[in-house]
Amino acid sequence: MFGYVRPLKGELKVREYEEFKAVYCGLCHALKRKCGFRARFIVNYDFVFLAMLLSEKRVTEHEFKRCVASPFKKKCLVVQDPALDLAADYSVILTYWKLRDGVSDGGFAEALSMRFLSLLLRGAYKKAVRRNPEFDGLTRKGLGELTELERGNCDSVDMAADKFALILAAASGGAVTEERRRILYQALYHIGRAVYIMDAADDFEEDLQRNMYNVLINRFGAREDGLTEADKAEIKLTLTHSVNIIISAFELLEPNAFHNIIENTADYGMPFVMDKILSGQWRQAARNDRRGVEKA
Repeated sequence: MFGYVRPLKGELKVREYEEFKAVYCGLCHALKRKCGFRARFIVNYDFVFLAMLLSEKRVTEHEFKRCVASPFKKKCLVVQDPALDLAADYSVILTYWKLRDGVSDGGFAEALSMRFLSLLLRGAYKKAVRRNPEFDGLTRKGLGELTELERGNCDSVDMAADKFALILAAASGGAVTEERRRILYQALYHIGRAVYIMDAADDFEEDLQRNMYNVLINRFGAREDGLTEADKAEIKLTLTHSVNIIISAFELLEPNAFHNIIENTADYGMPFVMDKILSGQWRQAARNDRRGVEKA
């Protein structure tokens, strides 16, 4: 997927950062346990955040285990949380259909790569779908509608982002109570909306060079010199609108064990990523940050 939804490390306490890494490792192990060895390679920050958001635990349980990324040193991971298993299934379904979507949208080489990766993930996908057929159906429907908009060269940022946002909002269906489901629906909808727009901004120049669909190219024009400062200000305004709604939704949620990390992500992490994308500095910052988590 994307990896845009993450906490800002510099604003986390040491124990909160250690807990975040423990969720990351816990989700990786959940992917292997629920969906098979290959599935663990799709773990990323967005899915880790989804696991924390779906969790209803107030206290976490931990174990120390070795893994393929750390065969000699055991790592601390969160265990015994149903949200990890649910996030693992949702992650596989979302990634599988994202890959299948890439088969039809990309050039020959990219389509071939996407097809190969989707085949590798197919066994994991089948396992996840047996447990979550409704979420799979909503994901397929949403991506199908988004594809139709893209084929029609949609230039409405709101219309295109809405289709992706509805897919992520469907992940709220795993909530135990109706009140929690409604709050999570709003939060996840606007997270999905923000992710779609940030991805379009991140890929603007690349999509322009490859003559690929990008709603921001259609909205602002195919400029060789990229987005103007006025364009970026408009994008930042609509992203800030979604982030503010996400923050408001989080304030209504009953705190869980990851409450401080979730708040950090909305208050600091997402605005940081947004600014880095719009300034063209995001990809290097993301590589450095991911290496820090995986090696720690």
